[in-house]
Amino acid sequence: VAAVGAALLSRSGTRDHRAPVPSPSLPFGSQSQDISRAQLSTQLTEAFQSLRLPTQPSPAPASSPSPSSLHAVVQATATLSNECTCSDVAVHESQTVCEVSKIAVREDHEARDGLTLADVSAVYGAGALSEVQRQVMTLTRVSATSFMCLDDRVDEPSLVTPGGDLGEFILALASYLQERGQGRVEEPMLTQAEVDAIFAQYLQTLPASRPLTHCTDDAALRHLQDELPAEDLDLRRPPEHAKELGLLQRLTEVENHGDSHIRLMLDKPEWFQLDRVLVPMVLRSFYTSLWRQYQDELSPLYTAPKLRLKIVSGHRDPKAFFEVTSGESCHNLGFAPMLKPQSEGRGFLLSHLDAVSLRRRELAEFFRRIANTTPRKINVEQLHQRLDRHGWLALETTGSQMAAG
Repeated sequence: VAAVGAALLSRSGTRDHRAPVPSPSLPFGSQSQDISRAQLSTQLTEAFQSLRLPTQPSPAPASSPSPSSLHAVVQATATLSNECTCSDVAVHESQTVCEVSKIAVREDHEARDGLTLADVSAVYGAGALSEVQRQVMTLTRVSATSFMCLDDRVDEPSLVTPGGDLGEFILALASYLQERGQGRVEEPMLTQAEVDAIFAQYLQTLPASRPLTHCTDDAALRHLQDELPAEDLDLRRPPEHAKELGLLQRLTEVENHGDSHIRLMLDKPEWFQLDRVLVPMVLRSFYTSLWRQYQDELSPLYTAPKLRLKIVSGHRDPKAFFEVTSGESCHNLGFAPMLKPQSEGRGFLLSHLDAVSLRRRELAEFFRRIANTTPRKINVEQLHQRLDRHGWLALETTGSQMAAG
């Protein structure tokens, strides 16, 4: 079973500025233990009610209408092909085990002006799927697939989480340090060399099919070129003179990032309960490793790449928000449906809450192994729960700010 929760945005070309934008004031360490998926869905729906985007060109209304949105749940029935069991999966890694066979769309909140139930059904189906609709959803094994950033301009079938793989690594590292009490007086913050070492160790655990992915956009790249200054800058293979001009330091600045989640973590780290120096240190680790991958023939990354920089282009213009989940059978087998955020001129924001929890369990296990080399151990289940809790709140925080425009 796969489910897609959709907070569909209004057709109006203007945003009602009277509508308050939710403030991400709840600290991650307080009441956050009690947040549920239903609460998160409600928070995101309320946040996106204030975002009013056109689905087609239309004249500006005479007056700003009241905020409206439609929240739907797309329920997809998935079957097991070839009646594979979990033990079969370990033997036949390349075999697709689950397939989406049927989708039912349920409307939770009716909207006057937003995307209609028929709009969603036309794309994803309502009942038995046509062959074209089957191609919209691509099932993938989560353990072999990268996570893309939360951006409606991504034009490939994707599993999505705020900040992509790099965003999940940052939150996992921060949660691990909080679990150990790092950053307090008795446990000083990690050094850049220590962050580099942990990042390099994590890259070694990644399969070849799953490069750690980070996004930016063409606007941020142009801003970076103007700042240095440099022309025709290739962030994967920057020339030495660009590095000498302070490229690495510039890449820790808010304005030089096109991923909304990374920008927000740099600008407002306290909203995510992050130490201000942590995100810049991880970004330095990413880019120095990326440059070794493309420029240093002696680096293991040169022959076995483990990093991917995705540069998206154009303007953000999301028409809806989808929460994508998988039912018990496929989730337990480690499969999730990929969707294309940008297709046929219409963009959506996606979040794979179930699938990313599988990745967070993997991250929790990685940091458990890191902790085992030190006197202070950690509980892997407790860390996994912390990662899910912080991940849900990070999605709510970034989603609210994206809704504000």
